[in-house]
Amino acid sequence: MPPDSFNLRRIEGASTLRRACDRAGIQIRLRLRLALSCVLIPVLSWTLAGCASLGEGVESASLPEGAPSAIEILQDLAANDQQIENFRGAGTFILESPEFDAIKKFRGRIMFRRPADLYIQGNHRVTNVPLFKLTCVGEEFLMEFPGSRDQSFYQLAGENFEDVPFSVSPSDIAREMFLPEAWGELGRKDARVVGFDPERNVATLSIGPRAAPRRRIEVTRLNPERPRWVVVRNLRLSEAGRVLADTRLDDYSAIDLAMFPTKIDAWFPSEATRMTFTMRNIRLNTDLSEEHFDIHARALELRLAERVSGTEGDQEVPLLRETQ
Repeated sequence: MPPDSFNLRRIEGASTLRRACDRAGIQIRLRLRLALSCVLIPVLSWTLAGCASLGEGVESASLPEGAPSAIEILQDLAANDQQIENFRGAGTFILESPEFDAIKKFRGRIMFRRPADLYIQGNHRVTNVPLFKLTCVGEEFLMEFPGSRDQSFYQLAGENFEDVPFSVSPSDIAREMFLPEAWGELGRKDARVVGFDPERNVATLSIGPRAAPRRRIEVTRLNPERPRWVVVRNLRLSEAGRVLADTRLDDYSAIDLAMFPTKIDAWFPSEATRMTFTMRNIRLNTDLSEEHFDIHARALELRLAERVSGTEGDQEVPLLRETQ
């Protein structure tokens, strides 16, 4: 056989072998893809279903029958809040904080107005002498303990005190207790129903971004008429999912056209601080005197400006945010 003919046949044989190997490789790859699909698709499906069941994904299709929609709940919460511009009432107040030597208990009055202005005066249970005053207007607040040796704390606009003994301000407490969210401004992407207990008639919502919700609330259906759903527990979360505030609202009463909680307990775990209100004689949308919310007038009475500047009369005083 001529050498050229042998080489030609060798080349043709190599090409045939290569084509056969290519076809075999294609078949192997196809079979490998099919095998991987058979394994990965069920695993991914199970994983995604697991994520949804944990509550931070879309509304789970596995929720029990009768579970409400997030929009239905938000509409009820917004409708209820719209009925309350302000309120006043009497009751019992309890304050717990590492900053206090003992738990503080008072009887007195409370006033609140939108969006987060709060006035509380706590009196002695027997003598009715004022023992505690708290005024919050926006980010400003003034906490007083008249006639006692306890420290009084204040925060005025434009002031930044590095020796603040607690990071949770009374303004934070006021918002968390009475108006944590503008429910009517939240959309479908802002709230998801992540749980429903038909026996307790309690639904759980996640509020905020899916990956890092800022709030988780529990609501229950109290009134067969609108508004029906009310918040019974409110967890304020950090970006890492840590609980910043745990507020519980109980003993709802129908007052005018609103459902109003007569007992509110707010716990701030990072500060070991708790404030509890048990209220009575509640009046909604009444006239509230501006005098109770005038922090700057009260600051002048206490000569806080002189304390902040470091001088009081002709004498220097410490640059503190505390008064004795």
